[in-house]
Amino acid sequence: MRLHNRALVAVILSLAGFYSCSRQATIPTQLTYTPVPVFTIPDSLLATSPIEYAFYKAEPVEFFEPKPEVRDSFNRIEKTMVGYADDQFFVRQPELVLDLADLEEGAFVFPLPGGRVLSPYGRRNGRNHTGIDLKINRRDTVLAAFDGIVRMTGWSRGYGNVVVVRHYNGLETVYAHNSKHLVRSGDHVKAGTPVSITGETGRATTDHVHFEIRVNGKTIDPALVINLNTQTLLHKRLVFTPTPKGKIQVEAV
Repeated sequence: MRLHNRALVAVILSLAGFYSCSRQATIPTQLTYTPVPVFTIPDSLLATSPIEYAFYKAEPVEFFEPKPEVRDSFNRIEKTMVGYADDQFFVRQPELVLDLADLEEGAFVFPLPGGRVLSPYGRRNGRNHTGIDLKINRRDTVLAAFDGIVRMTGWSRGYGNVVVVRHYNGLETVYAHNSKHLVRSGDHVKAGTPVSITGETGRATTDHVHFEIRVNGKTIDPALVINLNTQTLLHKRLVFTPTPKGKIQVEAV
């Protein structure tokens, strides 16, 4: 019983001490604020500052897009092969970029103005049709689509009489089944220059022009470049890249 009383007294004394300490403790009720001085540059100094705002102005980034090399002369194979491919074409530049919206007015002319499309690009009768067939009347004049240099004029199996023009923008265009050629290899042409007269030479059943667009020997659908209804260029920025299977991938960006 005596031990129990001693423990009780110890607890009471501990509580009394805690209460006494809490009564004496004080909590500050007011904080002291010391303002930090702010330095302001006088207008007079700003007016005479040699630093120009334009120095900090963000400018649009300009991307360097290498242009393909176009020579004035061609070797024997280039003069005789429609689908000639340069194995260094995509080594010199990993991709070909063509901004159609950036071309000047008059940079493109439809090869047969007013002509109707007899046959589109793609599969036809179990065969791959590598271009589009255009016709108005017999013996119509065919025009160069872009500025460039005539790479080939001659006969090629299936194409009959054919003209190939290498353009400064990296494309090549093909005009086939001609009855007559109006240019020869090495000639410089402008967009709209007459290059041939339509015919039905080669694998053809009617008088027309077979028109192709190629990138380093590979055909692409002309409808990716040209609005065939309005016969004008599409306002797109196209990127051409080779695929592992040897084809050309076209992406609008």
